[in-house]
Amino acid sequence: MADRIRVCPLGGLDEIGRDCYVLEINDDIFVLDFGLSFADKTIPGIDYLLPNNDYIVENKNRVKAYILTHGHDEVMGGIKYLYDKAPAPIYCTFATRLTVLGQCSINGIKNVNFDFVEVKPTSTHIIAEHKVHFFQTCHNAPHSFGVAIETDRGNIIYSGDFIIDYTVMNKEFYFDLNALSTIAETPTLLLMCESKAADRDGFCAPKHRLIPRVEKYFSNSDKRIFICTFWQNLYRVVEIFKMCRQNKKKIYPYDKYTREIIDLIINSNQTDTIKREDILKEADLLRVRQQDVVILILGKETELYETLNALSERKNEDRRIVLGQDDLFIISSIAIPYLETLATQAADSLYRTGCEVVWIKKKDLLPMHAHQDDIKLLLSLLRPKYYLPVRGAFVHLMANAKLALSMGIGLSHSNVFIIDNGMQLVIDEQGRALIIPNDYNKIPVHPIMVDGLGISKLGHEVVQDRMKLSVDGVVVIAASISKKTREIVAGPDCQMRGFVFVKEAEPILKTISQIFVEEVNNVLKSGSLNFDPALEIVKDRTRKFIRRENGREPFILPIVIMLD
Repeated sequence: MADRIRVCPLGGLDEIGRDCYVLEINDDIFVLDFGLSFADKTIPGIDYLLPNNDYIVENKNRVKAYILTHGHDEVMGGIKYLYDKAPAPIYCTFATRLTVLGQCSINGIKNVNFDFVEVKPTSTHIIAEHKVHFFQTCHNAPHSFGVAIETDRGNIIYSGDFIIDYTVMNKEFYFDLNALSTIAETPTLLLMCESKAADRDGFCAPKHRLIPRVEKYFSNSDKRIFICTFWQNLYRVVEIFKMCRQNKKKIYPYDKYTREIIDLIINSNQTDTIKREDILKEADLLRVRQQDVVILILGKETELYETLNALSERKNEDRRIVLGQDDLFIISSIAIPYLETLATQAADSLYRTGCEVVWIKKKDLLPMHAHQDDIKLLLSLLRPKYYLPVRGAFVHLMANAKLALSMGIGLSHSNVFIIDNGMQLVIDEQGRALIIPNDYNKIPVHPIMVDGLGISKLGHEVVQDRMKLSVDGVVVIAASISKKTREIVAGPDCQMRGFVFVKEAEPILKTISQIFVEEVNNVLKSGSLNFDPALEIVKDRTRKFIRRENGREPFILPIVIMLD
């Protein structure tokens, strides 16, 4: 009997990040990546969004492996929140393992007993009687890989993140085309290929390289150099270390977070380029000529730009570091779309310090994701029977699909699929592929929210309340009630923030207080001490009154405190 194959994405389609693809071969489940995405301003108070793991947990006895293709948050950042609920061996490289553990340490997550199976980025393993091939890819995380799982009708291949670069000198970023060519000798049943840059023509290389953009500053400038980048772009960090060594400069990690990341990289042996002897000790910052120092700032998402603002405003912890006319600041962190406003604000604050600013724009320094010619090479080599674009917004998925249709290798509208999270691509025992629409009761895909304390218990209503707070402000009104005398003995005290000018507040405060006192007294006159229904009435009347007065709908919190 032929293998039964089912692919169900739980995240990563029509979005950036939160990647998770559940592959079922007969009764065995392989989970390809389990990442996170960062919450934007529409979800206040939430740090991360995870793929919904209900389906994985319900079928945890069938999960044979988690396969993490590289050490970036969008593909491995969520595993620490899922693992205890559905444990299974985690197949990843040593570098990715250290990144997962390092992230747990930095985020204060303890007592997670991962079962890691360390693999070489190019290697073959037997997992639950299935032969699984890993092939190393070129990406800005070291030792990233793609995956090929054998079935009786051909390989199922998940590309992971990659670009084609024939001139990479560092072995940790090398694309093993020989290994992929060997895999291509077996027919490819299904290819799942990344799409994040599928709308860009040509190859990604060489525009992903930082060195050609900034090397002249390292070799010719007599100023102290600052340079910032996102911590997970290790390819860029390696380039910075390489330029410093070539120009006999020492690197000074700007803050505790940067030092932790550099220590993590060195301790994990992720690259031969980053060495401890190139790092300046904290006590030696002022003992070295400023033109011999490069101050490196690493960060993640919004936190990096908050760090730059604090430095510009002289609110940084290390008071020895002050920006001025004798400094050169290179911004090599390329902001993703929803961070562009923050990036512009941070750059503006740097210009105000009087230092020389080199702001590298996204058109000049590209992220390391496959462009059209990169994808064409993969398609030409593997010639899949079925093709499933993954990892990207809908515009990227569509661009990837159109590219495949234009290749002339037998792909058409009947075997190239664009699906959404929760939908299933099924290849039946006769080899036919069909799409099953999502039943949200069986495979929920709404994201799991994570706040500072871990998995958030907050529902949609609380998030909506937070939105009201951030947009329309808040009204808090409170009073103390005596049980003995059944009267208000203190208050009411009404506080308003964020929706009305102080000069206009007095008549509004007076009316809100009257509404509150009236409803509370109605309860006291009735002989009851259950104020819950009355407080809901207070909310409703107050909301209608404020909407009528100035069109706003603030969050309203009435409070009754019982005394005696």
